[in-house]
Amino acid sequence: MNFSGKLSSEYKPISTNLWIITLIILFIFGFFGPVWTTMIPGGFTNWYTAGTVGCKLWVPVLPTVLIFFLGILREIGLFKSADKTTFAFLYVATIGLVVFMTSDGWPIQDTYTGFLASRVVEPDISDNWPSIFAPPADVVRPIVSGGAPVPWGALMPFIIFWWLMMAAYAVFYLAIASLLRHHYIDVEKVPFPQTIVSVTLANRFLEQGSLRRKLGVPLIVGIVLGLVYQIPLFFTALYPWFPDIYGWRTNTCNHGTVWLTAGSALAQLPGMAMLNKSAVHAAIFFLAPLSVLTSAVITNIIFQILMQVAYFSGYYSGILGLDGCGRVWCGTISYRVGEPFKWDAFSTAGVSTGIVLFYFILNWRAVSSIIRQAIKGEEVKGEPINYRTAFLMIILAVIVIAALWGSVGLTLAPIVVLILSNFICTFASTRVYSLVGYNAPAGSWFYYGPMKLVMGSMPTEANYKEWVLAMCMMHPTGQAFTEGWGTPLITSLSSYKMGSMMGMDNKTIFKVSLVVGILAPLLAQLGYIWGLYTFGATKLPSSLWGGVWYRADPQGIVNRPVRGEWIPHFLGGILLAGALGYLHAKFLWFPLDPIGFLIITDGHALIEGLWTTVTAAWAVKLIILRVGGSKFYEEVGVPVAIGFIVGAVLVSFIGGLLMVIRFFVPF
Repeated sequence: MNFSGKLSSEYKPISTNLWIITLIILFIFGFFGPVWTTMIPGGFTNWYTAGTVGCKLWVPVLPTVLIFFLGILREIGLFKSADKTTFAFLYVATIGLVVFMTSDGWPIQDTYTGFLASRVVEPDISDNWPSIFAPPADVVRPIVSGGAPVPWGALMPFIIFWWLMMAAYAVFYLAIASLLRHHYIDVEKVPFPQTIVSVTLANRFLEQGSLRRKLGVPLIVGIVLGLVYQIPLFFTALYPWFPDIYGWRTNTCNHGTVWLTAGSALAQLPGMAMLNKSAVHAAIFFLAPLSVLTSAVITNIIFQILMQVAYFSGYYSGILGLDGCGRVWCGTISYRVGEPFKWDAFSTAGVSTGIVLFYFILNWRAVSSIIRQAIKGEEVKGEPINYRTAFLMIILAVIVIAALWGSVGLTLAPIVVLILSNFICTFASTRVYSLVGYNAPAGSWFYYGPMKLVMGSMPTEANYKEWVLAMCMMHPTGQAFTEGWGTPLITSLSSYKMGSMMGMDNKTIFKVSLVVGILAPLLAQLGYIWGLYTFGATKLPSSLWGGVWYRADPQGIVNRPVRGEWIPHFLGGILLAGALGYLHAKFLWFPLDPIGFLIITDGHALIEGLWTTVTAAWAVKLIILRVGGSKFYEEVGVPVAIGFIVGAVLVSFIGGLLMVIRFFVPF
């Protein structure tokens, strides 16, 4: 149901009590959420935090869990006044928090910790980092073992710098989301699989009748299946003696992917490396459009053929001697960087950039309409803010971001590359995630290429510090919306999707998202730093305590983004994305599209072995639609899949709490 045409005055106003409850949740989870993540044993942060589960699948935990428990409390007589607006408000207020409660990249973990650690573990190297990036070594050193008071005064410039950077990027992407909202939500009706889980759950709790009747048998069955699936995995993580029912301890990455060993039968095919066995991945993909899944399945067949032909043509020599992870990541012959395809340049970079470029080209009428309305300064009915205001916010945010980068010694050219590359990666991964439920492109080293174009392939004596700083920041900035501050784009668009289906005012959604986008980075830093000084980075199992020099070492990144030439592959990927996008839109029978292509050939999609779960979801969905029809799919298939995801997420949340308790009281 589309509510976007309503005037904001027609919506139910948000009560003061709801604002207060939401702010309490924001302060509690914003402060303690990052600490929770560091207390989870290494290797299990992909599944047992309050942020997200599934690595780049990025299923939000806190919003889903809070909606579930609010529904249960409403059912037993508490919070009886909770309605659609209440559920939607809770989702909007917490979805922007999840990036600070996950180990999947930065702004809080990863690079942030790396700059702190660098002062201690790389004392000579850390002289290359500006003082505002991390305080001096004598201030940082107590973090190592913990049990020390927090020197807030010495840390404040460091905290304020990163807070302003994160908040400015939040404003930047919230403004962009407000410009995209109408076309994305009202016109295209992009599905947002993860958001549909929360929408369905909330709507079921608001129906009349008993709890069994509200939820329905398919949803309940799905929840039970999710519990049955995830509980053994949790105990496998918790206790070494617990039976490894799903073989999770054998050749399995923590996101649920089996790596093929060099001597196995399937590994004799050069295009075979990883097999994803996560049922949560398959359940999310089941909710994705069938056309995209079909494109992905066909792409995988093409990929296997191309790799086989290339191998017999003399490329990838020796790859059959590598295990699965090595085939994707390692050396000079791996999928990502090796000749002839250099998938990191062609697909992760080129196709992703093409998705962004041709999205705006193919939707030029919508873009021109937005620009005209912004020039006129017209108030657009149903929109969160005036389009002119949105553009002014973007300009202001860019000025602040550029000023912050300039204050640490970067000049105009690298600043432009940092901002532009972050936008391209963020928009592309937002586009893929909102359609399919997976974050691609992800984990790429590609944008070292454009940065080297403006800074040089190797540093000179004159630009050494600027060169290594630009390269170091290129690593998190040019990867995905979970890296480099791009998350507010997807979380705000997800919120508008939630609001459109639950009847929440877009202006209120924008205000809540803005409050969270500004406050959460500050709270997360304060909580995280408190946790490091209190418990000690080396005592927290997942603090990611380690340096960042490997990201900027001129000798270490000499072959980044790929080995040898990358521009032809990059341009080829852009053209392929444009061609596939045009043909898929022009001819209904044409099966390939750039997003289906990307979720098979992207670097992180390859390391997660997505082809197996995508193929499984495609096959099950196709059979259900052919045999049972769309009605059976909507009334049975979708609720079972959603219930399964909810059940698994509940175990992840409760299991994470138990792991935190276990950090203090071993059991």
